[in-house]
Amino acid sequence: MGRERARAWKYIYFCIASLIFLSLFDCAVIRDLRNRNEAKELLLRGQKLLAQRNYDGALNEYRKVLLLSPQKPPEDEALFSMGLIYAHFGNPKRDYEKSLNLFLKILNDFPESPLIEQSKIWVGILQEKVESDKKIGELMETIKELEKPKQQGTRSEDYWEGREHLNRSQKLLAQGNYEGAIVENQKALSLPDSKSSKDEALFNLGLIYAHFENPQKDIGKSLEYFKKLIKDFPKSSFIEQAKIWVGILEENEGLNHLIQKLREVDIDIEKMKRKEKE
Repeated sequence: MGRERARAWKYIYFCIASLIFLSLFDCAVIRDLRNRNEAKELLLRGQKLLAQRNYDGALNEYRKVLLLSPQKPPEDEALFSMGLIYAHFGNPKRDYEKSLNLFLKILNDFPESPLIEQSKIWVGILQEKVESDKKIGELMETIKELEKPKQQGTRSEDYWEGREHLNRSQKLLAQGNYEGAIVENQKALSLPDSKSSKDEALFNLGLIYAHFENPQKDIGKSLEYFKKLIKDFPKSSFIEQAKIWVGILEENEGLNHLIQKLREVDIDIEKMKRKEKE
């Protein structure tokens, strides 16, 4: 009799434990589904904010997704969207290194993600872009060297007239007055050959139009001045730097064109997804 009671209690305990386990399991499943649905809503809100060019607002929504679904989908979608925002040409806070790290995280943490191939392409593009930016930063240091007058065979008044324009351009550039610096270099270019270091003026103009803080930044004009320097003054002391600049700027133009194409492809994919949902 006692044994039968013991067996009965064991059976009761087992049933109670099973019920507790199942209830906890059900709660976990329900919580996971709720988190997934909330994450999807956050992703949609992020997309709407991005379309409105509210980059900070979109990033905040995507960060909430990361908190809801750590190390599992749709975290990969949120990481991908954040990577796009940090690479977006219209984002005043764009940061190519942050963008690169986000796409790398997708490759490392979500090897089965449907976004893996696109992420690989972005990693390749951004790695080249980051390296190019480092080279540009190093070359910007050459601006500081431009105040040093070049060795000349003559000390005539004609030469110093051109030299004054170039020196004034450097002071204006240091003050952030890009337009004034452009004018002074163009004045130096307008002087007769004997009165100006035209190769230096061309080099200065190439740098100014490539300067990342110049509101009138124009890569096309920058390339035009560097190429004119290379063509017209093959023995200039600025020739090698000008060649490096031409290579970097042409490479960046190609990368920017490719990035724009990829954005267009991404937009087309999103449109197709929306049509399928409809």
